[in-house]
Amino acid sequence: MRLSLDEREAEFIAEQLVTERGITALPICPFTIAKDKGIEVQPRQSDRPGVSGFLMRVGDQFGICYATHIKNDGFIRFTVSHELGHYFLPGHCEHLFPKGVFLHESRSGYLSNDPRERQADIFATTLLMPEALFVPTMRGAGSGFAAIEQLATNCRTSITATAIRYARFAEDPVAVIVSRGSTVDYCFISSPLEDIRGLRPLRKGALLPPNSATAIFNKVEANIAGGLQDGGYSQLDNWFDGAPNHIEMTEDVVGLGTYGRTLTVLCSDQGLPDDDNDSDDD
Repeated sequence: MRLSLDEREAEFIAEQLVTERGITALPICPFTIAKDKGIEVQPRQSDRPGVSGFLMRVGDQFGICYATHIKNDGFIRFTVSHELGHYFLPGHCEHLFPKGVFLHESRSGYLSNDPRERQADIFATTLLMPEALFVPTMRGAGSGFAAIEQLATNCRTSITATAIRYARFAEDPVAVIVSRGSTVDYCFISSPLEDIRGLRPLRKGALLPPNSATAIFNKVEANIAGGLQDGGYSQLDNWFDGAPNHIEMTEDVVGLGTYGRTLTVLCSDQGLPDDDNDSDDD
């Protein structure tokens, strides 16, 4: 999973913070980090669609709030970590708090197109699942969606953030897709998929394969609101233009409750054909 320079900076700063604090075990508590910096964390009611957290500044004092409509412990911890990203990442406070502004509303969870929100999301994911602690735990968790579920429990993180972090280090073909209705909101893919010449990543607004387990699951709103799960199998080239033929992927699908979206994880422990990886497009 390739990151931009800004995203790599966020990852580096979060990893550095974990190292400086001498953290050697999972889960990592963002509330403790905030407290040690004198930042009070509280819930706050919000009726603004999509707003998950708040960073407040009065002079040199900061506070963090997370929206009361969030019921998922992992997403609450992600939201607090996202706001810590705004606090720690260079230039964020200067941009978010121009003269006379004391409150910033965040839309965390990889949905915002704002590069600072995206950078804070990467910071949050890394802070809660730093490479040095996450990768050994990941290697011992097995593979596929069951491993992601186990890692989310171990790290006290949301299933979505955990899946994204899993794809970051996966050595097998993995795709993490968040969708709503019949369209894709965003997608992350593992390095083995990124390395396939000619494979075109899914973009926001791309249509789901109509006969996929995800597309069928999304037709029933109660599946999503109830956090239900389903699964099946998909061919990789049904999802991605330019993908090799005959690569079967497990397709695990879970509704994300009040978030109103669906998480799909495509995994395979099949090796990708060398001739597909090395072939020319011409």
